[in-house]
Amino acid sequence: MAEPQRFAVAVLAAGQSRRFGAGDKLAADFRGRRLGEHACHTLTGLNLAHRWVIAARADHPCGQGWAQDGFALALNPQAASGMGTSLALAANLALEADADGLLIALADMPLVPAEHYRTLLARAATNGPAAIVASTAGGVRSPPAAFGRDHLAALAAMTGDLGARALLHRAELVPCDEELLIDIDDEHALNRALSRG
Repeated sequence: MAEPQRFAVAVLAAGQSRRFGAGDKLAADFRGRRLGEHACHTLTGLNLAHRWVIAARADHPCGQGWAQDGFALALNPQAASGMGTSLALAANLALEADADGLLIALADMPLVPAEHYRTLLARAATNGPAAIVASTAGGVRSPPAAFGRDHLAALAAMTGDLGARALLHRAELVPCDEELLIDIDDEHALNRALSRG
């Protein structure tokens, strides 16, 4: 299954880890590498025109791993205001790069398989500039998601913590195993994911 070559990908890694305790959850060890490095590592095998990680700090512990996997670091100075600001930054980067669309992945979702990303991109390429393709498990719509070029301006205007939820209501859905779409927000979720080994 071929991916669209002019799509960009942004991995959102600027969250505040408030539910994880004192540490940065993305720096936690997870199956031999930092939790926050897994999504980028999985995405290295996909044919994408541009790759960014949206982070809140330049000295992030995952920075070296992200760079090794071919991702440029884009800093979001408004990260504390919510995920919408990271989406807006990613969309603006995609617009500046004249990308055909944007795949959004989350750094705290380490188990999403490459084949699922490929399916999202292939559906988005088929649907063209108006595409919105999202993941689903257990009846819930979620990232990762792919957006055609027609939606980049709307994403670029995002603010606050609502993210792209409104756009996802109109998305074509691609099913994925619920355990693979786990979003690791706290230590309980981390231990649960590790136990699935």
